[in-house]
Amino acid sequence: MAANSNGVLGTRLFERLAAPHQPVRQEENDRLEDVVESIKRHLVELLNSHPGNCTCAPELGLLDFNDATIGVLDLELSVQQAIRQCIEHFEPRVKRVDVEALPSAGDPLQLRFQVHATVALGKASAQTTIDLLLNNKRYQCLN
Repeated sequence: MAANSNGVLGTRLFERLAAPHQPVRQEENDRLEDVVESIKRHLVELLNSHPGNCTCAPELGLLDFNDATIGVLDLELSVQQAIRQCIEHFEPRVKRVDVEALPSAGDPLQLRFQVHATVALGKASAQTTIDLLLNNKRYQCLN
């Protein structure tokens, strides 16, 4: 977890190291936007990882759900649950994670999900929603 001198959770360590001279914004809305953008970048990395690829956290990531024997509804529910568990275990800046499957936008090979979570901002917290798309075995954030 990253915290600045005020105890406010923020961007990840490597993001801060990559831009050490950026001034810290003091407005809460700006902080929330920065934290949510950092969380989105982390979720893309996290959800596109696979268990066993990280020696210090072998369970990090999601399984490949490329099993033709699973029905579409079962697949959506399995992926939905796996996304929620992965975020709850490996993204400490969010709490109360809920993942809902969204109707596909006409492409049967794409799965869309919406993540609703509470973002910790030091002593305060805020609700956020992140749209995810699973397209060609890769997760990406849409918003």
